[in-house]
This record gives sequence, structure tokens and C-alpha cells, in this order.
Amino acid sequence: REFDETSADFTLETVFTSGLSAIPDLVSELSGNANKELSIEESLKDIEARWAEIEVETSTYKVRYYKIRSTDDLFQALEDDAVALSTIKASKFYESFKPRIDKWETTLALVSEVIELILTVQRKWIYLESIFMASEDICKQLPRETALFTEVNTNFTDVMSAAALNSNAVNLCTAGGMLKNVTTMDEKLETIQKSLDSYLETKRNIFPRFYFVSDDDLLEVLGQSRDPLAVQRHIKKCFEGFKAMEVIPPGKQLNRHHEATGMRETTTGESAVFVSNVVLDGAVENWLVELEAAMMKSMQKLLTTSIQSHRGKNKEKWITEVQGQLLITTGSIQWTNDCSRSLSNISSGQKNALRQLKKKQVGYLTRLTDMIRGQLPQLVRTKLVALITMEIHNRDVMERMIKTGCSSVTDFEWLSQLRFIYNKDDGDFGGICSVRQTNCNLEYGYEYQGNNGRLVVTPLTDRCVLTLLTAKFLNRGGNPLGPAGTGKTETVKDLSKNLAMYCVVINCSDGMDFKSVGRIFSGLCQAGAWGCFDEFNRIKVEVISVVAMQVLSIVDALSRSAQTFSFMGKTIRCNSNCGLFITMNPGYAGRTELPDNLKALMRPVAMMVPDLAMIAEVMLSAEGFTDARVLSKKTITLYSLMQQQLSKQDHYDYGL
Repeated sequence: REFDETSADFTLETVFTSGLSAIPDLVSELSGNANKELSIEESLKDIEARWAEIEVETSTYKVRYYKIRSTDDLFQALEDDAVALSTIKASKFYESFKPRIDKWETTLALVSEVIELILTVQRKWIYLESIFMASEDICKQLPRETALFTEVNTNFTDVMSAAALNSNAVNLCTAGGMLKNVTTMDEKLETIQKSLDSYLETKRNIFPRFYFVSDDDLLEVLGQSRDPLAVQRHIKKCFEGFKAMEVIPPGKQLNRHHEATGMRETTTGESAVFVSNVVLDGAVENWLVELEAAMMKSMQKLLTTSIQSHRGKNKEKWITEVQGQLLITTGSIQWTNDCSRSLSNISSGQKNALRQLKKKQVGYLTRLTDMIRGQLPQLVRTKLVALITMEIHNRDVMERMIKTGCSSVTDFEWLSQLRFIYNKDDGDFGGICSVRQTNCNLEYGYEYQGNNGRLVVTPLTDRCVLTLLTAKFLNRGGNPLGPAGTGKTETVKDLSKNLAMYCVVINCSDGMDFKSVGRIFSGLCQAGAWGCFDEFNRIKVEVISVVAMQVLSIVDALSRSAQTFSFMGKTIRCNSNCGLFITMNPGYAGRTELPDNLKALMRPVAMMVPDLAMIAEVMLSAEGFTDARVLSKKTITLYSLMQQQLSKQDHYDYGL
């Protein structure tokens, strides 16, 4: 029978007369199915209504552009509705709504893909826009990439302007050809990025210290190559103590271009003059190479001058005029010569030669401490403190040699010291300095270190230096390991100052991959610099195992004295001064163990808590205190008590 359930005549009586009461199960099932279909219908209507209102939030960028501001709500809605649609698809009533459900699934998948792509393109575009729209120099050097970026820029600007005018997410993302358009932009930006990376790599190959400068800073340097004064603030990122150039503008001395006449360390104002001026014209990487060479020539010449001045009686004038680094090096050369002569004299029968030399050293130290108690400029005081610190160590070594009965230049107690030898027959300026310890013979690097103080040398430091230098001489790496505050990194840095090497400290993290570590290695090899990888075992073990192979290829190239070698698929230069050092704190949980193949390449040296009383004594002596030993014991007792008794808050941390 037929009936119209919507008419006024459809009453309870009609239900019974129609015989519906005889089939309650069927009626109940139909009713339940109808309710479930109604629920699906309402869910689909909710989705349609919601997406009619969801918009892509945009905001202005640099006044003339638009960019997507936030997508949190949009992605939340996408996630919720994707779950809702997959739940509906699992229902047995899916077939009734199949076209609508499939259409919304396709639409939401398209919206998600397009928005994610637009965000990727936007991130790359923002980075590249600041390069290509801001620097004419880079545009001239990369004309093909500039043309490609201009095309993408126009296209992306149009897309974002359309999004600002019609911000409905579905309308924007389902517009004809939108996915293809955004995909093409992404591919073009990827091509531009690869070309840019390749361009930066060529610049880094010319001046390898650029490997230690971030891409953003390097692009800024390259973009300002016409203005050497603008590059000035980035100089400190490429050198150790050389923080600024002394520049004369064009026309001042009949010069056509800017010229660098010397270098300056900005903290204390110490400066050094170049042997000849460096013309700051042309590609920035080329004149930075010349600047590096000028720095080393200048230090060579100034060291020769310092050695000649040191022979005079006016030590005050020598200390005032000579750079702090060269005061210490000159003192070390003189001390090596004096000790060698005294030991030879002992071998010849003069038993008291070393004692007489020690007496002379004590007199020299007294003279220096008298000088530091006077009124001195900050620059001279800083130099003098560092000089006294090193001369006290020289005195202590003499005491040790006297106690052990050292009587020949071949005794181990003498051979194990860091000895500075000045070879007068080599070099352009009357001599070249080299450094010896046991059977090791290493070059003095002539990197200007500035006037930044020296570490107090304890017996622990001596042993660490002996291990590290021997490892370097045998073309291996060094691995100081021990608890925090034992001076692992500082010892490596101080050793690099002693040898006048450029030392780069890299703080390792678990976010580093083999490419980023490899890039630093590439820079160290080509620049002939030392790299100290702090907390190396923070790096993930799977990355360390690849890094071990990179270290092996570097060690192999150094052992062969190769001029060039293959590294990460490229042929790079190999500078024999390159040094690799890693520090580790094995006590922390979660730190990885070094694989055996890397352990074999890194000479370990265990560090422990240093002799604090000795350090305090030397620091006080260097500042001019006569009762330094008594005062140091009091100071250490006081700080130890405070460390033990006071609470563990940051402002009560007297450990270091």
C-alpha cells in the first residue's frame, strides 16, 4: 500500500490499518538507517558551511607585498575534517553520498597540498628576495638566477595579491592551474638556491675562512664588496685578534682606492702596521686573501724587530711599543736560548749555570711586577699581565729542572718543554720562528692574536699540551676529555695562541649532520686553521660514524703531505697547518661513545680539576701582589667555603 506520511490524514490509525505494526523490526531498521544517513548529511553540510567561511590569513610584507600570516586554524580544520570524512567512508551508508564525500576528500587534499607548497615557496622567496632585491652586485654576478627570480617574484606576488582579494581557502587553492603554478615556482626557487650555494662555495674556495661565516653574513659581505668600510664589521668573523682595518680613503696619499695600512684589536686598541698597503678594490674575497697574507708578513717583520729591541736595556720601552703576542713569543725565544746555553754550560762543568739563570729570571720578574704596580694605560697593563703569567711559568720550569738535576739539552725534562726556535737564515725579514717539543717540530702560524690574555700554565696544562702537540705532529687529532670547568677548550685555544694559529671553536649539538660538520672540515683543511669541536659527543652516533670517515680522509691527506685531496665529492686544497681537536664530557647521560675507528684517530688526554691555588697565585702575582702565595691560599679557602656553604643558586656559583 501507498501512503503519504506528510499529509494531515496520516494518523496512528493509518499506521495500524497499513499493517506497519506487523513488521516493527523492519520499520525500526529503516528508521535507524534514516537517522544515520541524516547524521552523515548534516556532517557534510557542516563541512561545506565551514569551508565556505575558512579564509587564508594574509598580511602586508615590506609594504608592497603580501604573505600568509597564520595557518594554524586552517590546518586544524583540515585535520578535523579529514578524520570526519574517513569515519564517514567507513560507514555502510558511504555509497549514498560517495560523489560528495570523494569530492570533499579531493578538495581538502588539494587545499592542504597547495597551502603547504605556498608556505614552502614563501619561506624560500622571503630569503631570496632580501638577496636579489637588495644587492646589485649579486644580481650582476648571477644574471640568469636574477632573471629567474624576477619571474618567480612577479608570479608569487600575483598569487598572494589574489589571496588577499579573495581569501577563501577553497576558492584560492582550487583555482585553475594553481597547484601546477606553485609547484613550478618551488622548482625554480630550488634551482636558484642551488646556484646560490654553488656561487658561495666558489667564494669560500678562494677565501676558505668564509666557511666559518654564515650564508647570510657572507651574502652581506659579497653584496657590499664596493664599500670596504661596510665590510669592516665582518672582519672580526674571519680573523682571531684582527678586528678592524686601519683604512685610508681614496686621494689621501694619491691612492685611487681605499687602502688598508694596518690592523687593530678593538678591545684594548692595540694595532700593527702592514709591511705594504693592501688595495681594497675588486672582489672582496681576493683582497681578503691579500689582507691575510699582509697580516702574516706584518707579524713576521714585527717579531724580528721585537727580538732586536729586546736585546736593549730599556725593557719598559720594549713592553710599551711591541704587540702583546710578540712580547710573549720574543720572551719564549730568549728563554729557550738562555736555557739551552745554561744546560750546555752545565755539560761543560759550570754546575750553577741554571741556578744563576733562575736568579736572573726572578730579578726580571721583580722588575716587571714593580712596573705593573705603577700607573699604566689599560693596553700596557693587559700586555704586562699576560707576559708575567708566561714568565712565571718559565721560572717554574727552571725550578723543576734544577730539582730533577737537569744537566743536558737532551734531558727529557727540557725536551718536553714548549721551545721556541728562531731560525735567522729563513724568511724574508731576517728569520722564521718554529716551535719544538720532544721530537715534534711545528711552524709558528703568525696569526695576529690580539691582546686578550693567557691561561695560567699548570702541570696539567703542560701534559695536555704535550699530548695535543704530539698528536698534531703525527697528523692525528686531539681529544681532551673530562668534567666541566677543567679547561679542555681553553687549553686548546691557549695552545693555538702560543703557536699563533687561527682557532675556530664549534659548539656541537644533536642537530648537526655530516654535511654541516664536513663543511667546517673543508674550511679548516683549506684555511690551515685549528678546529675545536666542543662537546663533540652531543652529535648523534650515526652522524659521528660518517664524520669518522671524513676525519680519516683528512688525516690520510695530511700524512701524505698532499697538496689537494678528494673530500665529499670535491677536490680541495690541503694546508698542513690544519688541526682537528674534539672535547668531550663523558659523564653525562645520553652522550654517545666514540666509534673505535674515530678513537684511533684522536689522541685522548684526561683532564681533571686544576690546581686552583697555583692558578690564583699566578694571577695575583701577574697583577703585582708580592704575597701572592699566602693570598692565593686565603682566596681559595674563602671561595671553597662559599661553594660548600651557600645555596646552589646561579649568583652563588663559585665553582669556576
